[in-house]
Amino acid sequence: MMLKISLTYHYFLGLKNLSIIEHILTDIENVYGEKINFNDIPLDDKRTLDVFAEADTVGIFQFESAGMKHFLKRLKPNSFEDIFAAIALFRPGPSINIDTYIRRKHGEEEVKYLDQTLEPILKNTYGIFIYQEQIMQAANIFAGYSLGEADILRRAMSKKKVELLKAEKDKFIMKSIEQGHKREISEKVFELILNFAGYGFNRSHSVAYSLIAYKMAYFKVHYEKIFYSNLLNNVIGSEIKTKEYILEAREKGLVVELPNINISSVNYVVDNEKIYYPFTNIKSVGSVAANKIIKARNNVKFENIYDAFSRLIIQGVTKNTLEALIFSLAFRDFNINRQTLITNLDALINYGELTKDLDPTLVMIPEIEEKEEYNNDFLLNKEKEIFGFYLTNHPVVKYKHKEKGVIDLKNINQYFDINIVTIVLVEKVKTIKTKKGDNMAFITCSDEDGTLDYTCFPKNYQLYNWISRGDILKIEGRVERRLNVFQIIINKVEKLN
Repeated sequence: MMLKISLTYHYFLGLKNLSIIEHILTDIENVYGEKINFNDIPLDDKRTLDVFAEADTVGIFQFESAGMKHFLKRLKPNSFEDIFAAIALFRPGPSINIDTYIRRKHGEEEVKYLDQTLEPILKNTYGIFIYQEQIMQAANIFAGYSLGEADILRRAMSKKKVELLKAEKDKFIMKSIEQGHKREISEKVFELILNFAGYGFNRSHSVAYSLIAYKMAYFKVHYEKIFYSNLLNNVIGSEIKTKEYILEAREKGLVVELPNINISSVNYVVDNEKIYYPFTNIKSVGSVAANKIIKARNNVKFENIYDAFSRLIIQGVTKNTLEALIFSLAFRDFNINRQTLITNLDALINYGELTKDLDPTLVMIPEIEEKEEYNNDFLLNKEKEIFGFYLTNHPVVKYKHKEKGVIDLKNINQYFDINIVTIVLVEKVKTIKTKKGDNMAFITCSDEDGTLDYTCFPKNYQLYNWISRGDILKIEGRVERRLNVFQIIINKVEKLN
């Protein structure tokens, strides 16, 4: 079976990512005619390993967080074993060994073992306990435990059963001495695995998680459009994740198109090497209306605006849905601008209603009263209204063209501890009081490439307390980093809109 391994994991772990992988495999076969066996994907593919080494892990299971990305950039994994070690290390307890692990992996620190019998157990993890299975192996090889006894030790440690652990400590040391080890070393080995055991990750789980992450990364680099369309399908309804994934897809040169009445569906689809936005992610449309649109289309493209309205109205598509479709540019194939369609909407709906009972050839086609297109600011506001974010042109773009030396938000990590100028849209303002009772603000802003937090301390907030949502600002400030997340400390603000 193509997904024998993944389906087993799905049963035990209930991972939605496995559903994404199954859909990706189906889409690859449907779009490109390639039938890929999940279990045959090579685990040493360089492009896939580079995804992790470069922390290009947006959309990758277990590897999306900012902290994990920071860890990956330092670790620079170059094997599948490095990937599942990263999952196990990036947990409370084992995480204290991250710096040591990285130094040893890159040859900057000597790998040491408390006893040479531990080398075959810990060699692949540079002398560091990472997995629960290593505890069992250490008990078995170092102290002469049977595997059954070793599992009892592991469970006692994991559950912190104090009385049982005390008994196990004496037993472990006694058996270790019988194996020819010194008491001092035996006690150190016991304390080492005791301190780790309560937090240790099961190696088999780490491998299972990493297998899912690795295969997703494989699709990300080898079948980008299919990967991103399915990733986006998984976050329909989430404006934040939708915006994040679309921005990254576009950064990679992929084309994410607005909804198209003749192509779009209930999910994102790949057509002619482009990803098309779905009807279901348009506000005022939803899945019921989307299915009506698809039923009206019935695998036969709409010939013109009259044909479209006739078939859509017959299927019960409402005026609110039609308005949303108009402002989403779904009817752009017919070369009629949005203000013209809105002006003639009632006439087009009446035409559609008449065709419910009469053959369209018997119904008089209404004359279209042409209008100039709405101004750009109005259309941008409508775009934000129906999508929840700016899917085409962000409102800061026209201001950035007029200024020199403006830094895009996606590039600020290159300007740490440097004063820069950004032009951004204010998305959110949160005002708080300091311990001294002064007002300051945390301001979330965006440009066409991303979102960033700005901090306005009390001294400057007295000057700029007028800042509010919707303002387009030119901000001079210093790039700082807090908990590995970049932010800008505001020095000077100028309102542009």
